[in-house]
Amino acid sequence: MTVVRTGCSSWTSPAWNGRFYPAGLADGERLAFYARYFDCVEVDSTYYAPPNPHAVRGWARKTPEGFSFTLKLFRELLDPKQGLQPEKLRAFVATAGGLGEKLAAILLQFPPGFRAPSSGSGGNLDYLTALLDLLPAGPRYAVELRDASWFSSPSAGVLRALLRAHRIPLCWSYLTYLQVPPWRTADWGYVRFIGDHTTVPAEVHGSLRIDRTRETEEWARVLGASELESAFAFFNNHFAGYAPESVNLFRASLGLPTLRFRTESQLRLDA
Repeated sequence: MTVVRTGCSSWTSPAWNGRFYPAGLADGERLAFYARYFDCVEVDSTYYAPPNPHAVRGWARKTPEGFSFTLKLFRELLDPKQGLQPEKLRAFVATAGGLGEKLAAILLQFPPGFRAPSSGSGGNLDYLTALLDLLPAGPRYAVELRDASWFSSPSAGVLRALLRAHRIPLCWSYLTYLQVPPWRTADWGYVRFIGDHTTVPAEVHGSLRIDRTRETEEWARVLGASELESAFAFFNNHFAGYAPESVNLFRASLGLPTLRFRTESQLRLDA
């Protein structure tokens, strides 16, 4: 049976104030509060800028033993136009290593414009191959691709073999414009419930705005049949409007206990 750990894509959403987070909770105390309920988190900010070593060590200090982080790789290191940057890649991974055993994985999130070559060789496939070969040993890695060309012949077979050779999972992402196949290319999995910014825009976050029961149940069945040893599943607010509650709906679909965070989070700190 697959051991599934569930969390959110960041802990900094302002829409959670007074809902998940007690009113008045200081920004610096949010991670520790988040970690009372969830045992893992995906760090979104590292996609936009490399993490600060001091901040990374602080994340480790603020969370309990057994808590896990996944970090998105800095987007510049995923851009073929920038070329391969082995020194910056090693520096990013070294900084992430400041989390110690709490570093669960590094996610390589490629943008929608990163497309597979029509011939099944060359182009972005060569770049992806070279980048995977450069990944420093130590952390686990996962790859997210957001263009359907990667999942159709002739690129599909080559990609699948490449990921298997590196024992890297293809990230199973829920995107409203793309169906990602649930390939098993490693003994563990990485699932992301993303949605889109148009259906559930940021200004309406803070409560569930759209019924995603069918989607959560479908992916719960996929995980249940996957025979993976373990998997991480992360929810974005854009998936349905309120990531913490989406996590609970997914956990219920998996037959896992739901997280009882509502009562405490609605209390004021000075109550």
